[in-house]
Amino acid sequence: MLSVEEVANHFGLRPDTVRRKIRAGEIEATRIGRVYRMAWPDVWACEEGPMPKRALIRRYQDNLLGKKVIAGALRVSVRTVERWIDQGLPTRTVFGAVRCNPHDVTDWLKLRGVDLPEGWWK
Repeated sequence: MLSVEEVANHFGLRPDTVRRKIRAGEIEATRIGRVYRMAWPDVWACEEGPMPKRALIRRYQDNLLGKKVIAGALRVSVRTVERWIDQGLPTRTVFGAVRCNPHDVTDWLKLRGVDLPEGWWK
């Protein structure tokens, strides 16, 4: 089970935003005492994207990246990342915010001849 802070890090949001989404019923959570806990399937259900297949569960537990983070890590402009998204870079929209799984970015760019080192996003 994940804490509010872990879910906030995964989505690239603030913990207060996650708590607000829980209270609004937009994220399924279990309250244990005064603390909310969430399961991975409930977290992924908030992401507009396919549910991870069993073999890919580990890679979808890594934190999602925003366009600015991707641009900074790869030393390209945000507009370049937006062009990649328009060209088919897989995204996972979280409460209206476009995010990308770092493994999806790596795979997508490798298919286009860009070789990235493992863990480039960390």
